[in-house]
Amino acid sequence: MPAALSAPVPDRTLVAGADPHQALDCLFVNAPLRDYDQRPRVNDYTLPVLGMGYIAGVAHLAGLNVGVLDAEAHGLGIGRTAKVVNRLRPRWVAFNLLAPTYDLTARIAAALDPSILVMVGGHHAKATPTTVLRDTRFHNIAAMIVGEGETRATQVLRDVHRRQDLPQVMWRDAGHKHPKYSIAHGETRSWLAPDINTLPFVDRRFLPQDPYRAEDGRLEANLVCSRGCPYECTFCGAAASMNPDVTIRTRDPRNIIDEMDQLHDQYGVTAFRAVDDLFLGARRVIHPALKAFADARVGERYVWDATGRINVLDREDDGVLAALRANGLREVALGIESGAPRILTAMDKRITPQMTLSVTGGDLPADRVFHPVVDLREDEETVALLLAGETHGSA
Repeated sequence: MPAALSAPVPDRTLVAGADPHQALDCLFVNAPLRDYDQRPRVNDYTLPVLGMGYIAGVAHLAGLNVGVLDAEAHGLGIGRTAKVVNRLRPRWVAFNLLAPTYDLTARIAAALDPSILVMVGGHHAKATPTTVLRDTRFHNIAAMIVGEGETRATQVLRDVHRRQDLPQVMWRDAGHKHPKYSIAHGETRSWLAPDINTLPFVDRRFLPQDPYRAEDGRLEANLVCSRGCPYECTFCGAAASMNPDVTIRTRDPRNIIDEMDQLHDQYGVTAFRAVDDLFLGARRVIHPALKAFADARVGERYVWDATGRINVLDREDDGVLAALRANGLREVALGIESGAPRILTAMDKRITPQMTLSVTGGDLPADRVFHPVVDLREDEETVALLLAGETHGSA
């Protein structure tokens, strides 16, 4: 049991989920997108760190006192974030390493008390583990968790020596240059790909801005309905060939509905956004979900948004799309990327401009289309697709 502190530390008001009267076992830190000490943040909302919420929730259920410091959500700069961590004195600090914020995270880590153990994970850690482990701005990387971290992170937070026998864990001892690697024995799947239907729902106490009040007045929450992606978009870090260790899984739709109902009962949430890639990205997911949502009368109670695939929805008839809307679908996000066939082929998008027009009915807002420009003609093909969308939609 952590030793009790004499009084709550004021900086703890920035920490979501932790018991303010007990010492912190781990502080999960989401770095800001830029240094807000230099230029204040002007927007007031960012997507929640659902991955940290999952890991923190599992650790909390294991009896650890953990919290999330979302520096982006609070608009904290690098210096302020490091000062908050040092004043709170957690045993561990855990960072999610992502390419846009890696340097900012490393600068925060460099300013921390060297006695604080550092845990890292995330896409950047997975893509370049040796580079991260040799980055001397991280004084003491006691554990790098590669891949999904709920079960392994909790074990290491409880006992640092577990890093030696858990799969895909690396570290660099303080004062040493060379990384060290775990040697796992026996079955590893339960550590690397936990059953997402038995994981606890995201504990929203660890998310300072979720649920949130949307512009339409509804309380809205974000959900993760699947893990992994079977597609091979060449620009995407989630491509299947980039993640051979990831077992693609989808949640049972009844499990998703249970989380919706829990969020409605606890907070009054009536709008949801599925932030993963597959909820409307595979027919084997769409049809069971549609039946379960209809049986539970989801469309009479909630609205929801999801990410979809042009090529998948193009194969569905209008009846399926109408049924999705009747069962609560409010918005679908589609990766159109380009109007140039050559670019789409190079990206391995498996779509054509004609598919895009068919699925969207011509509703193509220009601010949602990303088109890498190889030459002017291909840029013009994307513009032509947008103009064709206007014509198609008004026909």
